[in-house]
Amino acid sequence: MKRLIKILFFIVLLIGLIFFIINKETEADNNEVDIGTSSFELFRQVVAYTYRDFVDEINIKTQLNKTLENIYSNLSKVGFKVKKYVISSSTIKDQLNEFENYYNLIYNEIKSSDIEKIKESKSDIYKNFYNLILKKEGFLKFAIQSYCSALDRYTEYMGPKEYNFFKENIQAGNYSGVGIVMFRNKDEKEITVVEVFEEAPAKEAGIEPGDKIIKVDDKDVTNLSLDTVQSMIRGPENTNVKLTIKRGNQIMEFNITRKIIHIKSVKVINKDGNVIFNIKTFSNGTAKDFLDAYKKYGEPKTFIIDLRNNGGGLINEAINILSYFIGPNREAVKLKRKGKVEKVFYTEYKKQIDFDKVVIIVNSYTASASELLAQCVKDYLKEKIIIIGTKTFGKNSVQTI
Repeated sequence: MKRLIKILFFIVLLIGLIFFIINKETEADNNEVDIGTSSFELFRQVVAYTYRDFVDEINIKTQLNKTLENIYSNLSKVGFKVKKYVISSSTIKDQLNEFENYYNLIYNEIKSSDIEKIKESKSDIYKNFYNLILKKEGFLKFAIQSYCSALDRYTEYMGPKEYNFFKENIQAGNYSGVGIVMFRNKDEKEITVVEVFEEAPAKEAGIEPGDKIIKVDDKDVTNLSLDTVQSMIRGPENTNVKLTIKRGNQIMEFNITRKIIHIKSVKVINKDGNVIFNIKTFSNGTAKDFLDAYKKYGEPKTFIIDLRNNGGGLINEAINILSYFIGPNREAVKLKRKGKVEKVFYTEYKKQIDFDKVVIIVNSYTASASELLAQCVKDYLKEKIIIIGTKTFGKNSVQTI
């Protein structure tokens, strides 16, 4: 009997230990910072990469001071009282050492602040930010993001999870999520839903184009990158995600169950011989899908290419589509870096589309590769191309990873 009691006690103890470990691991996952290190060396690497590869000449001292200004400004907004520092050293080596010293001083000021008092005085939307910067890894990521945003509005740092999502998005295919297309205008903090896929969970839940996403699972996302927010919304099939959106003056909450979303970069609508080729994004295989769709529908009465809500993607896919209209070995796009032409993209494939009139539809969410395709086709085919819609995004830059 005593032996049996001992065995039962041991089993109960073992089960309790297992639950404790699982709980700790879950807690760690929930509080994980997507960066993988707390070493300041990562910040130095980011500076080195941008100094070498950024499109414009960079003055490191100026950029580091802008970064300190961004850090100070954002911390002040949420209630932290930290000292304002300015770099004065003359050499890049000394400037980085000086920045690292200020970086550590600011972090120590944060750690010694009365966090609970600050939290009480602010809205719940700041809690995610607090949880981020109170960890060494989180504060480092905050500093790197502050540096990137000081370069221009498009440069951003991706952690491992964000980068994996980005690759998944470019490669297209299938993913588990809610079925929305999101965009952030350069002058807006909030992320806007620009399209809701038919028969997707978001559509069934009542999400509409024009909704502004302000929280994901009760975490404020207004200052997070678009890729970060997309990765937060995606997740395993049949799991739930809570979206808080702003619709006009209303704040609304939606609990949505994720499902497998089947992505087609080219969607075709055929109405009485009038064919609309809706290119949703430029990912791997988009040009081939476009040509296959064209061949399938023969010669439509009206040839319409819909680039609305297309935020771009792979520039080569856009140039391949241009090839089908104008043939190979034609200049498509010139890229300039640091004031000099660095690379010229040429069309590659033979001409396969010949049409008297092509209508291209655009809107304010038409950006990057979409704008390049529309303007290149117009430049070459002139009066054959009619571009209609509203003023496009106007990005005028190509990003590299």
